[in-house]
Amino acid sequence: MVSRSWLATVLAVGQLSSICNAQVDVPSINNFRRRVFARASVIGHWVYYDGGEVSQVVDGTSPLSQWRPSNPTNTTLSIDLTKSWTAEDVEVKETSKSAPKMMRQAIFTDNSSASFYIWGGFTSYGAKLPAAKLWHFTTDGSGGGQWGTVLPHGNDVFTALTRSQGGAFVSTKDSGFYFGGFSDGGSDPHPNGPVPGFLQFNYSATDTAWTNNTASVPYSDYGTLVGATAHYAPFGPNGLIMIFGGGSQVIGNGQSVDNVGYLSFSKIFFMDPVTKEWYSQQTSGNAPGPRMWHCTVGVQGPNNTYEIFMHGGSNIANKETFDEVYILSLPGFVWQKANYTSRAPRDTHSCVVAGQRQMITFGGVNRMAANGNSTIFFNEEDPFRQGVGVFDLTALAWKDQYEPTAATYDSPDAVKAWYNEGNLANVQYSSGVEALINYGKSGSGSSPGSGSGSKSSNTGAIAGGVVGGVAGVALIVLAAFFLMRRRKHRKVPTEEFGGGHNVVEAPGTDYYNNGGMQQTAYSPGPAPSTTAPPSELQGEHRDHSPFSAGDMPLKMMQPPEMDAREPRHFYAAELDGTEARK
Repeated sequence: MVSRSWLATVLAVGQLSSICNAQVDVPSINNFRRRVFARASVIGHWVYYDGGEVSQVVDGTSPLSQWRPSNPTNTTLSIDLTKSWTAEDVEVKETSKSAPKMMRQAIFTDNSSASFYIWGGFTSYGAKLPAAKLWHFTTDGSGGGQWGTVLPHGNDVFTALTRSQGGAFVSTKDSGFYFGGFSDGGSDPHPNGPVPGFLQFNYSATDTAWTNNTASVPYSDYGTLVGATAHYAPFGPNGLIMIFGGGSQVIGNGQSVDNVGYLSFSKIFFMDPVTKEWYSQQTSGNAPGPRMWHCTVGVQGPNNTYEIFMHGGSNIANKETFDEVYILSLPGFVWQKANYTSRAPRDTHSCVVAGQRQMITFGGVNRMAANGNSTIFFNEEDPFRQGVGVFDLTALAWKDQYEPTAATYDSPDAVKAWYNEGNLANVQYSSGVEALINYGKSGSGSSPGSGSGSKSSNTGAIAGGVVGGVAGVALIVLAAFFLMRRRKHRKVPTEEFGGGHNVVEAPGTDYYNNGGMQQTAYSPGPAPSTTAPPSELQGEHRDHSPFSAGDMPLKMMQPPEMDAREPRHFYAAELDGTEARK
């Protein structure tokens, strides 16, 4: 005779399977709740979104009552940038995806081939790790495209890399760069915690496409970086890669769960992507407070300025998620804050520039909703319909509608006023920075927005020699250390390095509160040789649940595979194998 408990279990599983099958990647407006971890790439007249998770109401069942509150996105999404739309009626196109479903991966855009690559990231809810392959998406010009794998030159270097998640990534004209990251059980089969240094992937290299740069970096004593953004700005002979925000973590014997330091926005570090020379510059104005998991975009101004816009992010130490837009204007290195009332705080989102002067944000959650209880914030309805926001970068205001024919970008009035008041003449540039900023300018080198300016100098060459010499000595001392950290199957080093880099002091132990983003039992943890990552640094699939490991419901500790797809239209299969807008 069949027991009632067994029958109830079968019925419950059947009901959950029905909910699972009803999951879709693009829910209706009324069913949509939240989207996180997606990466964005603008190619041609389309913006593409890859990876991440979505939460939704299914057959009247809220995410709060489902098997798990979010599910991975199984298709590649895209939005047409040639059409006018609102968040209410925007059409999100779906393209079937054979590539792995990853969260918080890097996306490298190669505009010369109208394609992008994905690398790293973590699997959702402890899913099986994919093989170490480089996945490539070639667009078709109509919002679709084809996934496949590529075998880069020097593939042995690629396969030896420790795969990580949460690093800062950026695309230049010919390469993708990835800084830091955190390696855990959801990203690499042999995790070893925070990963120092940075990677470069040259799209057209004929010998070794991947380079593992193990030399010391200036933004962090240990070379580690998680939750930051990297942005490519068109200054100097080769452009500059600038690092914004995030946190660093020590490695070795000093590693623990309470030693994370936020990077300050009052001092910006940046690198020439060709020479690998590092520079720094003190900023002025109203700088953002420390944060992680924000997004950044940049736009060339009409008067030789370049504005970088930063939106959102979170600071768990202060129990804050932000709805703020800050502007860093170059060459003044001055911060200003957009004046509007916060209504939609978010982090773990993506943003791009489109339609001349508009920033489109996609996804994000209010991490501090219900004190970081992810089951709750995935159930919270996003104030942005379908998770899509439109921000006018000139007017510094959120808009209801995206307009592809909007007026050409102009610097915000507050930015122009700063230059018109002659403030650029008061900027004290660090060694070598002024030469980079003024590179390629003709004649008098007039300042943006004003009739006077400072002359270009040769300090860049002098500083380059000094920095190069110091870096050479540092490389000899530290190369072996960082190389071992980047390589697989290596023991975590025990050395501790001093230095007064611009890192905010780590918060106390209450920073890692049990209510938000902490490790749970339904996914593999880090290797025994390392300490578990602090709450802000780990993959959120580890901590979607508000429960501790001991209190975790069995259904969340042993989740089945539940693909968030519409089976009538889409499929998933296992197969082998931004540059700034000007």
